[in-house]
Amino acid sequence: MSNPERTQSMADPASAGLAHDRMQALLAYSWDILSLLDDKGHLIYNSPAAQRLHGFSSQEMEGRSTFEFFHPEDAPRVAETFEACLAQPGQPVRVEYRYARKDGSWIWMEAVAVNLLDTPSVQAIVVNSRDITERMEAQQALRDSERFADRILDALRHNLTVLDGEGRILKINRAWQDFATANGLPAGFHWEGVNYLEVCAHAMGADADTAQSMAEGMKAVLLGELPEFVIEYPCHAPGQRRWFQALVTPFQGHGPARLLVSHLDITNLRQAEENRLKLERQLQRSQKMESLGSLAGGVAHDMNNVLGSILGMASMHQELHPVDSPAQQAFSIIARACQRGGGLVRRLLDFARQDLSENRVVDLNVLIQEEVQLLERTTLGRVQCTTELASQLPHIRGDSSALVHAVMNLCLNAVDAMPEGGELRLRTRQGHPGWVELEVEDTGTGMPQEVLERAMDPFFTTKPPDRGTGLGLSIVYSTVNAHQGTMELHSEPGQGTRVTLRFPAIDFTVIEEPPRPLGSPGGSARPMDVLLVDDDELVRASLEPVIRCLGHRVTLAFSGEEALGRLAAGKVPQVLILDMNMPGLGGHGTLPLLRDRHPDLPVFLATGRVDQAALELARAYPGVTLIPKPFSMRDLKEHLDGVAAKLQA
Repeated sequence: MSNPERTQSMADPASAGLAHDRMQALLAYSWDILSLLDDKGHLIYNSPAAQRLHGFSSQEMEGRSTFEFFHPEDAPRVAETFEACLAQPGQPVRVEYRYARKDGSWIWMEAVAVNLLDTPSVQAIVVNSRDITERMEAQQALRDSERFADRILDALRHNLTVLDGEGRILKINRAWQDFATANGLPAGFHWEGVNYLEVCAHAMGADADTAQSMAEGMKAVLLGELPEFVIEYPCHAPGQRRWFQALVTPFQGHGPARLLVSHLDITNLRQAEENRLKLERQLQRSQKMESLGSLAGGVAHDMNNVLGSILGMASMHQELHPVDSPAQQAFSIIARACQRGGGLVRRLLDFARQDLSENRVVDLNVLIQEEVQLLERTTLGRVQCTTELASQLPHIRGDSSALVHAVMNLCLNAVDAMPEGGELRLRTRQGHPGWVELEVEDTGTGMPQEVLERAMDPFFTTKPPDRGTGLGLSIVYSTVNAHQGTMELHSEPGQGTRVTLRFPAIDFTVIEEPPRPLGSPGGSARPMDVLLVDDDELVRASLEPVIRCLGHRVTLAFSGEEALGRLAAGKVPQVLILDMNMPGLGGHGTLPLLRDRHPDLPVFLATGRVDQAALELARAYPGVTLIPKPFSMRDLKEHLDGVAAKLQA
C-alpha cells in the first residue's frame, strides 16, 4: 500500500511549481503594474508591465524612490495619499497622477495601494497601478468641449437658457445673467435648478400675460404639439421700454427632453422697421450716387486728356506771346477755361469718393474776391452782392478748386432763391479758436422745415427738371466734410437762407509765393531726356511740343510695354512721364517693373482720375510724383525743374 503522507509529500513540489509558474505568468502578462514599496516609498519590486508602460527596466527602478517619477503638479497629492496609506494599514487608498516615462513624456496612472507592512509574510506596501491616459484625455476633451460650448453661449448676444423636461434651468449664458443683474437680481443669483416654466406660469404684474403665454408655448413644444414657439413682447425694464423676441425650440439629442429658450433684444429692429421707408429712400440715393461715381470715373480720364491737351498747348502759346497781347490774352482765357473744366471734373470725382486732389494753403478772402468778380460779370446782375471779409483772416489748407466750386454753388442757389432780386452777403470771420468761418446769406424765399431737412440729400431739388440736378448742396457738404469742416443751414420761409461753413485754420503766417513768370520757354535749369508714355495720340501730340518748348528732349511711347522695351535696350531717360490708364500693363503694372530695374529714375504718374488706387501706387514707390490731369505748361515746368535741380546738385 502506498503511504498517503508520502504521496502528498511527493505532490507538494509539483503543486508549488505550478502555482509559481502561474504567478509568474500573471506578473509577466498583466497590463497593470504590480509594485512593492517600503515605508519610504522606495521600490522593492516592479512587475514587467512597468517596463512596457514606463520604459525603465527593473534594474533601473529597483531601490529608487517612486516620488522621483511623479509630475511636479501631482506629487503633493500623491504624498498625501501615501501618508494616508501609512496611517491606515489594510485599507486601500486610490490616487491619480502623471508618471514619467523614460523618453521624457508623461503617462496618466491610477493606483490602488494597501499597507501590508505589518504582515510578516509581505512587509511592504502593495500597489496596483494601471494606464488611464486614454480615459483622462477623453475626460479632458469632454471638459474642453463643455468649456468651448459655454464660450459659444457666452459670446451670443441672445439671452439663452437650456431647460430640462420639467422646465428646470440647466444652463444660462452670460447675456442672461447680465440682463438679470441689470434688472435688479443679485449678481451671484444661482439660476441652475430654477423651474423657469413655473416662474412664467405664475407670473404677476405688467408682463404676466406675456409670461403665461411663454409657459403655454414651452409646454406645447415639450409635448410635441408645436415644433417651436415664437413670441414678441415688450419688456418694462428699468429706465426704458424695450422689445424682445422669445424663441423656444426643442434641444435635439439622444438624451432626455430639453428646451432651448432664447430672448433676443429687437428694440433696434423695430425702430429700424419704423424707419424702413426712410432707409429705402436713402438706399435709392446711395445707388444713384454709386452710378454717378461710376459714370464720372469712366469719363474723367478721357475728358481730362482732352482738357490736358488743350491746356498744354494754350499755356505754351500763352508764354510764347507778349504779355497783354490779344493772342496772349486769348490763350490765357483758354487756359483758365481748361483749368475750370478740370476742376469741375475733379469735383465730380471728389464728390463720389469724399477726398481731395490738392492740399495747399488757401486764403478764403482772396478766393471769395475772385469768385465774386467772376460772378458779377454773369450771374449776379439782378441781385446786390456785398462782402464782409475779416482782416488778417487765418489761412486754411485744402483744394482751392473744390472750394471755389462750393462757393459758386452756394451763390447760384442764393440767386435762384431771389427771382425778384435781393441781397447776397458773403462774410468771413474767425470763429472759435482754431476755426475760420465763411457765411453765405441771401434774402430769398427761404425753405420750410421739411425741405431744409432734405436739402443736402443727393438729387433732392425743388427746382424744375431743367433747372437743377439736386447735387449743389450735396457737393458743398462733401467738400466741407473732406476739408474736416462743418456745414450748417438756417432757413425760414420768406426769411432767406444762411449757410455757415467752418474750416480748421492753420498756423501759417507766410503766404505761399504767387507763381512767377516762366521767363524764356527754354529756361529750365538743365535740358533732360524725357520719355512720355501715353496711349492717347492727342496727349502725345500736345505734350511733345510743350516739353520741347521747355528745352528738353522728348521720346514718345504709346504703352508701358514699349517703354520697358526702350529701357531694356539701354535708352534710359532722365525723367519718365507715365500715364496711369492705358491698355495692357498700364501705369499700375508698368511702375513696379520699372522700379525693379531702375530704382532711381524719377517718374511723373499722370492720371485724369486721382482715385485711391493712384494715390496708393504713388506712395508705394520712392521718386514717384502724382500729376493730376489736366496740367499746364507752368505745372510741368515746375516738376521738371525740380528734377533738373536734383541732378545738378
